[in-house]
Formats: sequence, C-alpha cells, structure tokens
Amino acid sequence: MSENANAIAAGTAAWRSALDDWWRTEGRTWVHVVKALLAAFAALAIALRLDLPQPRTAMTTVFIVMQPQSGAVLAKSFYRIGGTVVGLVATLALVALFAQQPELFLGALALWTGICTAGAARNRNFRSYGFLLAGYTAALIGIPAAQHPDGAFLAALTRAAEVSLGVLCAGFVSALVLPQH
Repeated sequence: MSENANAIAAGTAAWRSALDDWWRTEGRTWVHVVKALLAAFAALAIALRLDLPQPRTAMTTVFIVMQPQSGAVLAKSFYRIGGTVVGLVATLALVALFAQQPELFLGALALWTGICTAGAARNRNFRSYGFLLAGYTAALIGIPAAQHPDGAFLAALTRAAEVSLGVLCAGFVSALVLPQH
C-alpha cells in the first residue's frame, strides 16, 4: 500500500511540476490571448447590440489596449481615451472654423497632425501614444466630416462611444479574469 501511495505522490508531484513549468513559460501567454479574445468579442457583441456604425472599432480598441498586466491596460486606456477626446475636440473646432474653406481646413489639419507628431516624438511610452491618437483621430474623423459638416458631431460622438466601449471591455476583463499585477 505504501508503494502505491509513493507512486501516486511522485506522479502528482511530476504533474504539479509540469503544470508550474507550463504556467511560467506559456500559460500566461494563453491566458492573455483568451482574455483578449473574450474582451474583444464582448465589445463586438455590445457594439452590435447598440447598433453602433463601426463595431469593429470597439473590437480593435480592445486588441490595441490589451496588455498582460492589468495596470498597463488601464494606463494605455487612459491615454487612448484622452487622445481620442482631444482629437475629436480638435476635429470639431477645425470643422466649425473651416467648413466652407477646404484648403484652410486641410492646412489646419496638417498643422494639427504635425503638432501631435512632434508631441509624440518628444514624449515616450503611453503619453506618446496619446499624442499620436489626437493627431490621427482628427484626420480620421475630420476629413469625412469636412465633406459633410452637418454630421461631424455625430461622427465624433460615435467614435468616442466605440473607443470607450472597447476600453471598458478590455479594462473589465483584464481586472476581473485572472488579473496579473
């Protein structure tokens, strides 16, 4: 009986050792992949349920902000939302100022994008990311909005909603499902 107990204990120890080794090497990566997919599909489902115009933006936002550590997700999300909001405010201001002059609008948009690019080059880490977002969000929303200024505010609001939904889904899943600190 003691030989069986020793064999079982040895087998259990071997399995535990193998499981610990897997967790240290590949386990965390697989957990991160599953969390990213769970958050992305949740964001997509909610965006489709809310009938947002571009639900893929919410899903893409999840993949962009998802990090293995929960704190990094929150930090990157903060700069993602901040850069998006600043870019949308700049877009609305430029459209309001230059809706009837496309040449001036494009010049001002190029200047804004250049300022944001310079800010991104000057800063590092997620702050740089916020500057880049402010620049390309203004161009992404501003160019179509300049052609149809009456829809600029709605385009800005839906973009903010889609990005915020992706950030919220990534943050919740990262913080609630096997969080890594």
